[in-house]
Amino acid sequence: MAHTTKTNRATKHIFIVKEVIPATYTTRVRFQKPRLLTVLCSAFLLIALLHFVIVMHMGKSAPNPCQQLLATTDYTSVVHLQSGKQQMEAGQFVSQLTGGQPSALVQISNIGTQSRLDVYVFGCTLRNHTPTLTTLFSQQGLIQGSASISAANTLIIGEQDTLLPAQAVVVEQPLQQNIYREYAWHNGSLVQVAFPGLYPVASRYEAEQLQQEANNGQPFIWSDPLATAEQMAKDILHWPTAEPQDRFLSDNGITAQVQLVASHVQLTVTLQRLIQHNNQGLWFVTAASTQGITLDESRLNAPVASPILLKGSGALPDGQISVTLFDHTLSPLPQVNASAISVDASGNYTSSLSYPANLANQQGLLLIQSLPPAGSHEMERLLLASVLLA
Repeated sequence: MAHTTKTNRATKHIFIVKEVIPATYTTRVRFQKPRLLTVLCSAFLLIALLHFVIVMHMGKSAPNPCQQLLATTDYTSVVHLQSGKQQMEAGQFVSQLTGGQPSALVQISNIGTQSRLDVYVFGCTLRNHTPTLTTLFSQQGLIQGSASISAANTLIIGEQDTLLPAQAVVVEQPLQQNIYREYAWHNGSLVQVAFPGLYPVASRYEAEQLQQEANNGQPFIWSDPLATAEQMAKDILHWPTAEPQDRFLSDNGITAQVQLVASHVQLTVTLQRLIQHNNQGLWFVTAASTQGITLDESRLNAPVASPILLKGSGALPDGQISVTLFDHTLSPLPQVNASAISVDASGNYTSSLSYPANLANQQGLLLIQSLPPAGSHEMERLLLASVLLA
């Protein structure tokens, strides 16, 4: 009520002042009103002043505490850098790798004959408004190692495959002499994921490099989906030549399906432009199987340790079934031991596939083949699938 009383009194006072103002003074006030040009200038000046205040306020806004922590951290101390034995490579912010959250990629070179590399990804958490450094990813001792961010915003780690025989080093392309592993941000952590391509390469890094070479004018048969599928049949299945019955089933410019025909086999191959989705994009085989046969791939979507349990359906109960494992170079591995594959009367099959521990940490390829008995007119059944060896 006191506030209301003050307001009323002030209002009355104003009214009294207005009542005693002489007419002549009122006339002088009207005569001295600002001109239109003065009003406009004042308005522009006010707008400019407000803009200046806003800009200054934005410029003085507090930086993100996590970004500030990642930018000012002494990583040589965090990783316990050994003077004279290690040196830090240039770090980089990689928030695109961690779902938009502030993070930094740090690489440490180890001075020595094998040029080993240590790779770290650091993030940040806020605890009671205080930023704290966290380690999101760590791998040490990568021989001739590398780390990069793919166009798909995944982390790709590479290292030399020291198990390749001397003759393979001569035959294989330089990129295939390395093992590449891909990590994607999932549920707050970096997890290893499989590259969806089965052929002509088994990693996203190699696929991106092939695409870059194609963009630079290098001709590849991978520019044609049918030619790619036919070459896959020669390299992986050892089919001698392409057949005139090979044909397109569908092609929408990004995904294509073709059918390959051989003696007692009709193979459906799915291809996709995985790296570049235009007319210059290369084609990569993402699936290949005949009708009827399946494989439970739910166990293969994450790194799986030896032995691998294989389960599927659609095998020929009266035929012979075999399993072949290919390494990251898409070469068959002779060291693999597949236990007896059991097939029941309905065609359901199971098998346990063992491989040496030194073959782990790479993406491989599985070939399941079910052959009809001699003299049978049944069609052969086969299936290709990728597998992450842990």
